[in-house]
Amino acid sequence: MRPVMKGAGLVAVAIFLTAVVAGARVTAAPTPGPANWAVLIEHNSYPDQYPNLPVGYINSTRILTTLARRGWSPDHILLLRDNRDPALLRHATGWLAARVRPGDGALFYVAGEYQFFDRDLKWDMMFPALWKRVQTPHRVLIVEACFAERMTAVVMGIPGLGLPAVGRDELDWWGFRETDRLIRGGTFTYFLARALESQPPDAPLDFTGAFVTAVADAQQYFHTVIATTPRALEPFHARGSFPEHLATFPNPHLVREAGDPAASVKATSDP
Repeated sequence: MRPVMKGAGLVAVAIFLTAVVAGARVTAAPTPGPANWAVLIEHNSYPDQYPNLPVGYINSTRILTTLARRGWSPDHILLLRDNRDPALLRHATGWLAARVRPGDGALFYVAGEYQFFDRDLKWDMMFPALWKRVQTPHRVLIVEACFAERMTAVVMGIPGLGLPAVGRDELDWWGFRETDRLIRGGTFTYFLARALESQPPDAPLDFTGAFVTAVADAQQYFHTVIATTPRALEPFHARGSFPEHLATFPNPHLVREAGDPAASVKATSDP
């Protein structure tokens, strides 16, 4: 919400008269440094449409917590949960486009059912053009969903990064409850948040390095925990997928396009 400035003309006149009387020169305020902005979208509930994902929005909570610990201002983060508005992508990217300056960092995180983003929000058709409207090369798209690489592939050719949780033909595994072995929510988000928080606090967030670490940790977690836990593989088998037989799983690929040579969000904290 933008504040309404009542009586702005009177204030401007008063400032001008004060400057004239004092004989002072009015100078422009210094340009603020780069800032970080983020939109976090998570869908857990799909009444009578798709299977629910009862994880208590833990994925977006983990990313939100990580950004807060790294000094991102709360009013620079838009959190959207179970928002079924067909124009959700347009509104969310529009919020970023209205605020992000060319040197700023822009993060767009989504977590949920792939079919919702693909069919209901028409991701492939809508998102690329909307993403281009965010006028900075320092864009970061993170997707925690089945077939996540299909969703990050649409930003190829647009400067920035795309971080998918799984490959384009891979199912994503979410834990619905936490145990001494099982992680609740998406494992990629869990390890990505942990990797980002472990980075030096006085350096820009390195999303490329965090992606590499998170994928390696997710692969180890799958083969040492999921593949050896009774019934944990049933969701895969029910859909004809047997990832435990693969040498590497999950196997997502980073999208990295020219225009962001440091592959990082430039500001460590907002001004």
